[in-house]
Amino acid sequence: MKPSRVHRLLKLITMLQSGRSYLADDLARELKVSRRTLFRDLEMLHVANIPLVYNRGRHTYAIEKGFFLPPINFTFPEVLALMTLVHKHANPRTLPALASAVSAMLKIETTLPPEIREYCGSALARLSYRPAPQTHGGGLAGTFELLWQAVCEQKTVRVAYDSYFEGREIRTKIDPYHLTFIARAWYVLAYSHMHREVRTFKLDRFVRVEPTGRNFRPDEAFDPARYFGRAWRMIPGTRRHRVKIRFSPKVAGNVEEVLWHPSQQTTVTDDGSLIYEAEVDGVEEIAWWVLGYGREAVVEKPAALRKIVAGHASEMAARYAAS
Repeated sequence: MKPSRVHRLLKLITMLQSGRSYLADDLARELKVSRRTLFRDLEMLHVANIPLVYNRGRHTYAIEKGFFLPPINFTFPEVLALMTLVHKHANPRTLPALASAVSAMLKIETTLPPEIREYCGSALARLSYRPAPQTHGGGLAGTFELLWQAVCEQKTVRVAYDSYFEGREIRTKIDPYHLTFIARAWYVLAYSHMHREVRTFKLDRFVRVEPTGRNFRPDEAFDPARYFGRAWRMIPGTRRHRVKIRFSPKVAGNVEEVLWHPSQQTTVTDDGSLIYEAEVDGVEEIAWWVLGYGREAVVEKPAALRKIVAGHASEMAARYAAS
């Protein structure tokens, strides 16, 4: 389908769902097409299962009320912000429902005056966004939509899951409580009937998700914030630690300007070093972060974290020495 016709159809939809009824001649004149072309467009909307309403007495057309959201008067900054989010920031990995977002954005763009649309396009061409590395599995949208619906409707689903923890594909039923995006991927927090506890499942690892049609009774006490506790990212340990790490002046500014953890506190010393302190549940995850700074970071406490980092550093040094 030609882009011009796509834009015309979107404009036709916007007009018909505005709450006003139109005569065929009014629609044709507004769209700058013949009556014959207009009726072809109306027929295409009918084929697409858009509920058109024809008033035989008044000879007017409209879209059934409630099929679309009511029209909203956006300001120019609001439109530009939405276009930036949809066209630049969002991608199928962070927003599995991207196709719907793009469709909605196109409807908005179609109603804009040409000069405003051109200005927005020019502004976006001067803007780029490079997200952090993310998982690259495909086909996430269908899994996301099915699980999101199950979360909202409190429906149990049957799944086949490629479990990294078990080292094999497992099959179980889950009661999905909450969807969350953490760092690089989407996860669902769900009660696993097989494990008899709430677990974290990565959406990319689902091999199959099937509805059961059965409702579950959610745990009213479940809270995602309490579930993760003060984990460095998403894997809480068995006990809480007060960590203290000294960063060299070379990387002090880089560390200080980022909020790595809600509990963090930073202090710059006289020699330009940075003392980083935080309270975290478990130290396995934060160990990898510390190792990323190499010799520019020294763990002062706790001893458990020092031992983990020192062990990795020793093994790395041994491997390089042997090569």
